[in-house]
Amino acid sequence: MSPDVFISYSREDQQQVVKMVEYLRGQGISVWMDETDIHGATIWTKEIVEAIRASSLFILAISGHSIGSKNVVKELALASEREKIILPIYLEQCEIPETMEYQLAGIQNIALHTLDKSKAYEFVHQTIRRLGVGQPRQDENQALGQAADAPSQRHGSTITGHMPPPKGKGSGGTWVGVAAVVALVAAVGGWFAFKGGSGSPPSAPPAVPQQANGEARIALLPIEVSAQSEGDKWVGTGMVTQLKAAINKLEGVTVISGVSVNAYRGANRDINNIRDKLSVNYIIDCEMAVAGNNVIATVDFINASDSQTVWSVTYEDKVENIFSIKSAIASKVAVTVGIKVGTATALALGKTSTENSEAFKLYTQGRALWFSRSEAGMRQSLKLYKQAITLDSEFAEAYAGMADSYSMLGVYAVLDNDVTYPKAREFAIESITRNPSLSEAYVSLAWVQFAYDWKFKESEKNYRKAIALDSKFAQAYHWLGINLISQGKYQEAYSTLKKAVELDPDNHVVLLNFSTSAIETKKFDEAEVACKRGLSVTPDYTRNWEQLYTVYIDRDDRENDMDDLVKEVESFTNKNGELYFILAHYYKDRDTVKFQKYLSEGRSYAETAKGIQLDRYQLLDGDFSKYMDEAEKAFEVRKLQYSFGVEALEYFIGENRDNPRFKALVEKFRQGR
Repeated sequence: MSPDVFISYSREDQQQVVKMVEYLRGQGISVWMDETDIHGATIWTKEIVEAIRASSLFILAISGHSIGSKNVVKELALASEREKIILPIYLEQCEIPETMEYQLAGIQNIALHTLDKSKAYEFVHQTIRRLGVGQPRQDENQALGQAADAPSQRHGSTITGHMPPPKGKGSGGTWVGVAAVVALVAAVGGWFAFKGGSGSPPSAPPAVPQQANGEARIALLPIEVSAQSEGDKWVGTGMVTQLKAAINKLEGVTVISGVSVNAYRGANRDINNIRDKLSVNYIIDCEMAVAGNNVIATVDFINASDSQTVWSVTYEDKVENIFSIKSAIASKVAVTVGIKVGTATALALGKTSTENSEAFKLYTQGRALWFSRSEAGMRQSLKLYKQAITLDSEFAEAYAGMADSYSMLGVYAVLDNDVTYPKAREFAIESITRNPSLSEAYVSLAWVQFAYDWKFKESEKNYRKAIALDSKFAQAYHWLGINLISQGKYQEAYSTLKKAVELDPDNHVVLLNFSTSAIETKKFDEAEVACKRGLSVTPDYTRNWEQLYTVYIDRDDRENDMDDLVKEVESFTNKNGELYFILAHYYKDRDTVKFQKYLSEGRSYAETAKGIQLDRYQLLDGDFSKYMDEAEKAFEVRKLQYSFGVEALEYFIGENRDNPRFKALVEKFRQGR
């Protein structure tokens, strides 16, 4: 009998993996794992290849041991080539190496090490069921919200040397992506199963996907690519970039893509869920198949209100020419939603950023790695951008990409600011020189002016110029909102970040910064909803845990919710700075032993963290004067973090908020330079 699941793991993690496998088998899931020692035998290739080919789901058990295993890397490559559903499960926190980054880019995961041990394996089990893998027992069907038959899979097509046609889809199929699964499963148990009464989370305003005043919102789903070579799958990301840019040139149409729709990728995607979560009128679902230098693309335009396909078109061309279909698709969208396309817009739809398809490929891959925000990803993106520029020295977007990667290497303290930001400025200016109408270039320059120069006003002007050039560029609103928060313009920041959320509804970082503006404008319910929405999409983005804790600090009636949150955070195996901040602050006046424990562990963690940060723990010791000495010194050398003084992020200040010395430095900082 073919296994439901193939699990790839390192021998050093066998004891932990066996426990999970035994649990899954007890729930009726057929799991194949190497329980002997075939990795060292000559039959490895046959055994492994056959098992991966026969399985429906590939689980990658990620640990410090497995990421260094050549056999695990090969197994992941085999699963990706055969388009298996891939479910990464982190046994511990660790960085993904370059050998795995491409296959795992954008795929949601389960951070098993952060879950309550009593619920962790059931979490995995229900995730597998939600993916339609395995035949659930009859008594599970109702609990899992599934019909007796598992949903059909769309990942398992095999490429045999001929180009397979894109797979057909029913007009009303039920689709659920891995991240959506995680969000749903999280609601079953653990802290996300909010209690009734004051603990019940206020829900986000219901989305009303009705087109009004000629405005249409379209979700552009991640594009699945069937290809024999992993290196050919970049065409999917490239097509998303091209389609979004073209369609967004239409007046009265907004495309939602990227981080916000990644939650809905995979074998099963629920159109109703996409409509309600993202508040969209239509959905574009595209599938591509690559064989050699030939590409077939099938594009479906779906009415989100009834899940019916409005139209479906298929294109076939060479890789270097396939992106020209963007203008035809954009024009077809315009006709469908009732928009007249003028001559100027029609010309704009066909414009390309580079005529060199290889340069565009490299840029597309670089942007995907940049979004990972990992050190390895951002460093690799720089290499790819440089190669793209070598192929096309006038490729403005590649210069903007270089600027953003250098900036984020500074933000995440990988490199010193005095190294990264001057380079970022140089490449941003090079980008503007080549294309003065490129919105991304002004955003890149504005970030350098904001985060490094502290020229808040000049930075704000460039963000607004970027928005004038592209009113649908979510990153411009997002980073402008951060700028306005740092200037203390909270109401304006709130309105700006609200627009960013509209354009990128499920971006956990946008939601974090929106919640900051909501707290500062006393809109605590909105802040809470934003934090919880961010956590439902990306549970291991710990800044949203800290932000939610801050919301509860500001609410006198949420003590029980704060207690539940702290218990959940306390159960996490691998804690970082934000989590230690929560625990030390919470236990200061509640439990002396735990306070000292988390204070000590937090300080030890801070010593290993990169970058310059003020020692917030001093404030818990009552050493406010020393803290201010450090803050004033950091200000003088321009190393003070741009969040300084923001109440939602400075809850450690407490009663010292009205201290004249603190208030004076906050006001001085807000003026910029």
